Amino acid sequence: MGINVIAMLTNNDLTVPNALETFEANKHAKTNCWGFKDIGIDTKDAVKLVGYMKSAGKMTFLEPLMEDEQSCIKAARMAVECDFDYVVGMTFNKKVYEILKANGVKYFPTCGRREGLPRMLYGTHREIIDDAKCLLQKEVDGVCLSSYRYADGDPEEMAIQFRSEITSPLIISGGINNYDRLGFVKKIKPWGFTIGSALFTHKFGKENSIAQQLDLVQDYMAK
Repeated sequence: MGINVIAMLTNNDLTVPNALETFEANKHAKTNCWGFKDIGIDTKDAVKLVGYMKSAGKMTFLEPLMEDEQSCIKAARMAVECDFDYVVGMTFNKKVYEILKANGVKYFPTCGRREGLPRMLYGTHREIIDDAKCLLQKEVDGVCLSSYRYADGDPEEMAIQFRSEITSPLIISGGINNYDRLGFVKKIKPWGFTIGSALFTHKFGKENSIAQQLDLVQDYMAK
């Protein structure tokens, strides 16, 4: 199985205003994984958008932005109401885990300490790895690592050590915006990775549509 390219309808950690229209214009892209944030879209429009994605045969991903317990629980309930397949990101929360598990939504919480906007990752390699191990003991479906948002050292060194110890399903989120980084993602072989802002700032071809950029990324990852 290859590495899943998760197309996020987000820019600067916000769901883009015309998310539904953007999806409709680009849903023919090769990737089967699509998602968005819980910020920048109301629940009514989110329900509609997820429905469109599923009718097009896509797997759907919600990446919540907030970290406090109340916001996390709200995001979990939104995921259930919208019928998302996956929730990725957020600090682990037992109540969130219970809500998602009861409704068949897969849960990939983030590991390590994240702060700020955009969310940056902090801590030693050991702290981040041990946090992931702790999360996996709670029987989550996998973990999410914001490797290129790592602010306390070299992101790739951290990710290499992380992957040497954490072999469970992994989603890399944030900052994958050039072919060098795509090559590194291929090297550590996660289950998948998110890509959003890079598409809207045309990092994979100034004249290319979202779908054209996604296909370039998908083809590169498949080589």
